[in-house]
Amino acid sequence: MLNVDGSSPPEEINRHKLASERFAIIRRFLTRSISATDGAQALGISKSQFYKLAASCHGEVGYKKLVRRKRGRKKGGVALDPAVESLIEEMFGEHFKGPAATYSTVWLACQAEADARRIVRPSYYTVRRRIQAKNQRLLFELRYGKEAASQKYGARPGHKLTGRPLEWVQFDHTVVDILIVDDRDRKKIIGRPWVSMAICLHTRVVLGFYLSLLPPSAVSVAMLIENCVLPKDEILKSMGLDKSLWPIFGLMETIHTDNAKEFVSDVLVLNCENYGIAVKHRDIGKKHQGGHIESLIGKFMTKRIHFLPGTTGSNVLMRKALNSEARAAMTFRKLREFFIYQVCAYHETKHSGLGCSPMEAWNGHFCDGLEPNQLPELERKTFRFNFFPEASNKLVVSEGIELFRRFYYAPCLKDHVRSRVLVKYDPYNLNEVQVKLPDENWYTVPCVRNNFNRSSDFEMYRVERQTKSARDGTVSVFGGQALLKGKEVVKEEVSATAKAKRDKKKQGLAEHDAYQKMLGSERALGISISDRESSLGAQGGRNKANPKDEINPAPTTSNLMVALRLVAEIDYDNDPIIY
Repeated sequence: MLNVDGSSPPEEINRHKLASERFAIIRRFLTRSISATDGAQALGISKSQFYKLAASCHGEVGYKKLVRRKRGRKKGGVALDPAVESLIEEMFGEHFKGPAATYSTVWLACQAEADARRIVRPSYYTVRRRIQAKNQRLLFELRYGKEAASQKYGARPGHKLTGRPLEWVQFDHTVVDILIVDDRDRKKIIGRPWVSMAICLHTRVVLGFYLSLLPPSAVSVAMLIENCVLPKDEILKSMGLDKSLWPIFGLMETIHTDNAKEFVSDVLVLNCENYGIAVKHRDIGKKHQGGHIESLIGKFMTKRIHFLPGTTGSNVLMRKALNSEARAAMTFRKLREFFIYQVCAYHETKHSGLGCSPMEAWNGHFCDGLEPNQLPELERKTFRFNFFPEASNKLVVSEGIELFRRFYYAPCLKDHVRSRVLVKYDPYNLNEVQVKLPDENWYTVPCVRNNFNRSSDFEMYRVERQTKSARDGTVSVFGGQALLKGKEVVKEEVSATAKAKRDKKKQGLAEHDAYQKMLGSERALGISISDRESSLGAQGGRNKANPKDEINPAPTTSNLMVALRLVAEIDYDNDPIIY
C-alpha cells in the first residue's frame, strides 16, 4: 500500500512509521551529518544493509522506498491448481443465478464436477472467497437482474429543474395494496384496484388521480388527464364532498411517462398536442427518471394504505401476517373518497424537498391574481369529448347499439342498421353515448334499455360485472326435479311399449307353433292338402289368388279348429300304420 488513511490496519501504519524513521537517519547520512557506522548502529542493522538502504534513497524526497513489503502471499495471488480455478469459474457461471443463488449451490456443483474430472475438490471456503472477490454489482445483477442492479449501483448525478407549476407533470400507475369488497355483499372480495396518479414536479402537488378496477389502459389515461386539467367541483359534488378539498387543476405543459403502451399511443399524443401538451417518455430502462411519481406512490402505499383493513402489504410475506382476506372492509366508492382525503392531507403537509407544504408552494406561485393555465369553460366539454374512451366498429342492429349490456337508440340510427360506427362514452355517465355516423357528424344517443339495471358509472359497472351470478340457462332445484320426473315418464312409456311388443311377438310364436303341430298331425293321419282344402271349402272356402297360400297357407282360426278336432280323433293306443 503506497498510502495510509483512517481505514489502514495498524500493521500497515507501523510499516510506514518504521520507513519514515529510517529515512530520517539515512537522509542525515546522505547529507554527511553522520557516518555509516553511526547510522547502522542507530537503525540496528548491519553496515552492508545500511549501505543498501542508503543507495535506494538517492534522489528520493520521501520515505516510500523504505516501506517494507507485506509478508506472505500477495493479494490476488493464486495457490490453487489452474484446473480447480477453472472449475470454480465454470460452476459459478452456470449456478450463480437468480435470487436463490448461494455459495453452497456453487460449491455443491464443484464437488460433483471435480469428481467427474478426477481433480481435487475445492473447499467451501475456497469457493466462497473466489465469489466474494468478484465485483459486487455483478453479483447483485446475477441475483436480481440488470434493472435492480442499476437502481442500486447506477450513478444518477442529474435532476430535472423546473421554473413554474404545470411545466413538468409525471404520470404513473400501480396496483393498490388493499383488497376491496362488494358494497352489496361485503362477504365478497372484488380484488385489488389500480390507481393512476399525476404529480407536478415544481410544487409536488397531486394534480389528479384515477381509481380503476381494470389494468391501466387508454381509459385510465384519458380520465387521469381530464381529472388534472378540469376543475374537480362536479366530481367532489357527486360524492358529497366539499370542493375546497382539492382546488388544484390546470393545463400542463408536458406529461412525462414511462413507455407503457397506453402512454405511447398515437391517439393520446395527437390529442395532447392539439391542446399544446407535449408527451415525453423516459429512456428505456431508466426508471429513476420517474423518481418523483414513484416516490409519491410508494409513500401513499406505505404511509396511508398499509394501515387500512384489508391491506396486502408490499410483499407476500407481509400479506400472510396481515390476514388480508378476513379483514377486508373497504368498498370501491369509499376507497375513492378516502384517496381524496389523503390527497388533501398530503397537500397540507410540509415537504422535505420544498421547505413548505405543496399547497403553500402552489398558492405562493398563483397569487396576486395570477392563475394557472386553464381551458375556457366553453371548451371544457369539447376537451372531455376528445379524451373520451371509444369503441370502434360497433354494429348497429335493429334494436340499436349494444354496449355495456345496454341498448342505445335514437332516430338517427334507423337508416344505418347493419352499419359499423365509432362510439365514444363518458366513464362517469353511461346513460348516453356519442356516435359518429357515416355523414361524419356526431350524435348523442341515449340508453333505452339497461338489461340488468347496472350503474351508469363505468367503474361501478365493472364491479357489478365481476359479481359472480348464475349462468343463463341455469335451472333451479325445483326445476331440476321436474326434469327428472319428466325423464321418468318417458322411461315408463318406453318400457311399456317394449313390453307390449314382446307380448305380441310371443303370441304370434305360439300360434305358429300350434299351426306347425297341426300340419304334423295331418301328415301322420295321411290327410292330403286337397282334403284339407275341401274341408276348408266346406267351412266357407278361401281365396286362391295367391299360389303361395296353396303350398303353405297362413293359419286362421277356422282351420286351426279343424286341425285340433282331427288331432282329437286319433287313437294313440293302436299301433301306428307304417307305409
